[in-house]
Amino acid sequence: MRAFAIAAIIASLAVPAFIIASLADPSKAAEYRAEEQKRKDAEEIEKAYKDMLKRTNREQPVKKADPWGNMR
Repeated sequence: MRAFAIAAIIASLAVPAFIIASLADPSKAAEYRAEEQKRKDAEEIEKAYKDMLKRTNREQPVKKADPWGNMR
């Protein structure tokens, strides 16, 4: 999780420089839009994953009774 956070910070720092470069070259603008869409998709997937984890039951399974436990 820490690696994901570091990668997100580095990517957020690189985005402004990439935008300036893409404004100079129109062909890079399309690449930027595709990259931006991939990032949004990844964020949506991550959000859906976290929501699913919240909905799952994290309780430990009930320990079965052992009627012969005292005899061993």
